[in-house]
Amino acid sequence: MNLVFGIDKITGSAHSSPGGLYSLVRVVDKRIESEERSITLQHLLHLINAEKPEIVAFASLREIAPDTRSLFTLTEALPFGTKLVLIACIGAKSAPLPKLAERYNLRFDASNPMEQAKISGLIASFGGGYEIRTFEGVTTITVSRARPPIRTHQNRYIRHMQGSLMSISREIEAGLLANGLMFSSSISRSFRGERIVEFSVTAPRHEVPASSKTSAGVSVRVAGTRKEAPDFLPISKRPPYLIVGIDPGTTVGIAALNLDGDLVHLSSTRALGQAEIIAAITAVGRPVLIATDKAEMPFGVEKVRRAFSAVAWTPAKDVLIKEKYDLAEGYDFGNDHERDSLSAAVMAYRSYANKFESVQKRMPPGTDIDMVRAGIIRGLSLEQILETLKHPEILPEEPEVIVEEFVPDEKDERIARLEETVAKLRKLAGSLSEEVEVKDKAIAALQKRLVFEREERNAEMLSTEAITSRDTELAQVKKALRKEERRSKTLRTRLERMKHYISLQAGDGCTALKVLLLLAKDHVKTLDDEMGVGEEDILYVLTIDGWGKTVIRDLAEAKIGAVILPRLTYQRAKSQHLIEEFREADIPILDGANLSPRVKGKIGVVDSAAFEAALADWKTTQDVYKNEKKIGEIHGMVKEYQVERVKDVLEKGIDPTLVFEVDRAKPETPASPPVPEKPATVFRPKPAAPPVEKPAPAEKPVVKPAAKPVAKPVPKPAPAPVPKPAPKKETPKKPASSKKPENGSAEKILFGVLSEYREERKKELKK
Repeated sequence: MNLVFGIDKITGSAHSSPGGLYSLVRVVDKRIESEERSITLQHLLHLINAEKPEIVAFASLREIAPDTRSLFTLTEALPFGTKLVLIACIGAKSAPLPKLAERYNLRFDASNPMEQAKISGLIASFGGGYEIRTFEGVTTITVSRARPPIRTHQNRYIRHMQGSLMSISREIEAGLLANGLMFSSSISRSFRGERIVEFSVTAPRHEVPASSKTSAGVSVRVAGTRKEAPDFLPISKRPPYLIVGIDPGTTVGIAALNLDGDLVHLSSTRALGQAEIIAAITAVGRPVLIATDKAEMPFGVEKVRRAFSAVAWTPAKDVLIKEKYDLAEGYDFGNDHERDSLSAAVMAYRSYANKFESVQKRMPPGTDIDMVRAGIIRGLSLEQILETLKHPEILPEEPEVIVEEFVPDEKDERIARLEETVAKLRKLAGSLSEEVEVKDKAIAALQKRLVFEREERNAEMLSTEAITSRDTELAQVKKALRKEERRSKTLRTRLERMKHYISLQAGDGCTALKVLLLLAKDHVKTLDDEMGVGEEDILYVLTIDGWGKTVIRDLAEAKIGAVILPRLTYQRAKSQHLIEEFREADIPILDGANLSPRVKGKIGVVDSAAFEAALADWKTTQDVYKNEKKIGEIHGMVKEYQVERVKDVLEKGIDPTLVFEVDRAKPETPASPPVPEKPATVFRPKPAAPPVEKPAPAEKPVVKPAAKPVAKPVPKPAPAPVPKPAPKKETPKKPASSKKPENGSAEKILFGVLSEYREERKKELKK
């Protein structure tokens, strides 16, 4: 009973891992015995090890083993005698399963995994498919303990395990000896006293009568020496049937087609004898028909046909060259000999194609169509072929290949003499061709020398000063001309774009924009070269990545009208402080979210009313920004002035609080009349400052000098300086604070503060 497992994957990725669910079909003696759906890979391997089928067949290798490592692991897990067979391939090349099923006249639903499993199992039981072999000629069998050590009765446990281990080792050794395999064994001990037996067998993995398993607490692991790439060997020992076309002669062309009409071999070699031709064809398959493109089969082709006992085929008349090209169309051939042999094989196959098609429709399912086709070519009827296939024991064996011993006759002797003459002529032609090649090289060298001498003579003739200067001038003029042509082309392009831009400006209710892809100096320069960037231009900037102050300064120098940014770009500009830089440069920058500009290429338009409203809003905020900036600068200068005053007062040893009281009172006075013979705020340094009397809220404090009585306080709220006797009468000068600043004028306030500070410094220097 021949048990075959046909499997196919139902769920799971075919490229990631061998997991998922599978369908299983058992085929016994070419009949479907049972089916199982949705079983896991672990359960499938358990069934394989339990039932030990002869063949495990599947359609696609990627579904079972997506990578080489998974394939090696799967083949190691198979029991002894079980073959892993791939159905959908021809040699190492993949082939569609429906096409292979047609060989046995089988029909199925390709989208149903259970149907694919059935077809895989049936084709494998009929002898189709290729066995996968992944191991080389050395196999290692390791027998060791499988259970972990226990704590109680350790010595008794070790004795029990060693007995089981040695018993299984003797069984494996007996099996190796029964199969006549060469092996060597070794026993080693671990630190706990357990034994490990290892066999090294000189045989491939599939020939070793042992498989990996765990039994009675003992683990048996069978590992073969892995190959670099798996081998695909056909299950059927019968070589494939071929239709061979031969083109005889000094160069022999050989073309072989299978009985489906597919090209499997095409070659051409010089000086092939009968034995070499037969060996080349035998390496490909078994020819059942040998064809030629001549109406009369040449004698050399006839001898090859007799050696294979194949059917001869010749055309009614010699095939023309045009017909040969038509027959060989769609195939790759290298020369005329391959073309002739290929055309002969194709013509022979086409002469039987209709018979093959009609016979295939009447074949019962499960019949090998190649054997039926071979019988049709040999002249048998379909009934005779089917009757022979029902009884394989009476099936006639393929005739042996007989290489006839060569007995030369008069014609062959003449052919041999002619071939010898041809060989001599070819040798002579080879020597002559070598001589011609040497002379060609000498001629080429002389021609090169002649060209070199001509160039030298021309250089001497053109070396005069006039010719050289004219050539130089001509080259410069040509260079300038090309430069001007390029410039003229650039200007024409720029002019066209500017005309288009001006036409957009003239539109009703629309204002034209110039689109700037990136706020960078080189992009601004490119836009300037193409369209010009000038006064009152409106730029629509799409991206601000990598902006710098240089490009903003360039835009300010160009006096552009405004810059519009998209909504997201405008928000990014706020976070990157770009808006403040444009305000510093006094360039209007607007948010394009409310303007909705329309852009096409490097030119766009925006609604004029919306733009003017946004520009007016910006100007209002810009005025506020400038006033706030000026007020901030004034406050900074006042603060700097106060710091300098404190430093001067501290150096003179005077209490700075008195000075700040006077300074704070000065700006509150709208106008102060000049006080004769008394400077504005001059203090006399003394080691001990006199006591200071605090004035009433309506009076100004006065500092009393040490030598004179206290001066009367000035009735006005203006600051009253401390009296001091002066050695000389000085012309009183009106302090800077006497000028009344205009309300709301930052320039007037700054001018008054600076004037007061200059007067005070002059008086201190005079002192």
